[in-house]
Amino acid sequence: MTDPWAFGWTQVFTLSGLVITVAIAIAGFKTFDKWRREKLEEKRIEVAIDALALCYEARFIFDGIRSPLAFAGEWEDMPEIGPDAERSQRGAFFATLKRIRASKDFFDRAWKIQVKCAALFGSQVEDTFLLMQKVRREIEVSAEMLMHDPRPQDTSPENQRLWQKWRNNVWAVTNDDAVSTQLKRLREEIEKLCRPIVDHGCR
Repeated sequence: MTDPWAFGWTQVFTLSGLVITVAIAIAGFKTFDKWRREKLEEKRIEVAIDALALCYEARFIFDGIRSPLAFAGEWEDMPEIGPDAERSQRGAFFATLKRIRASKDFFDRAWKIQVKCAALFGSQVEDTFLLMQKVRREIEVSAEMLMHDPRPQDTSPENQRLWQKWRNNVWAVTNDDAVSTQLKRLREEIEKLCRPIVDHGCR
């Protein structure tokens, strides 16, 4: 009778099969891990490019919103507010609000890219993207205030400064106003984060 504990070819084949199976599994895991890292890097590069493109597009969007040139057609649907003599003054600020509404798609895309960037690059990037939404809101509030009251009734220095601040928020007359400074900071921070990722991926 054959001893079942005796080492023979059956055991050799069994052990060989086990070793081969383990080796294939390890190789498979390594291949999957490499594939996963490559896919993640591709996604990082894709999102970084989208963030940079949005950042550069923001310049044109905000230049359009903040243009001091407004045409009568932009405020023809403005509701009646105050004396007719002030309608053109109010209309210039209504035009700004209308341009912001017309750019809704851009700001919606900004929110979506912000979420992707936070997931891939860390939650701290949210603060950078929030600058864009904060600037939009500052322009919006300033335009609403000026549309309802284009000139301060109280001519005290404090009120004059406040109205001038609102005008500076609405209109891009200089490149060093508070809104322009924040948009510049946004561009610099996005470039600092995303440019190395894009450049590294292109090598």
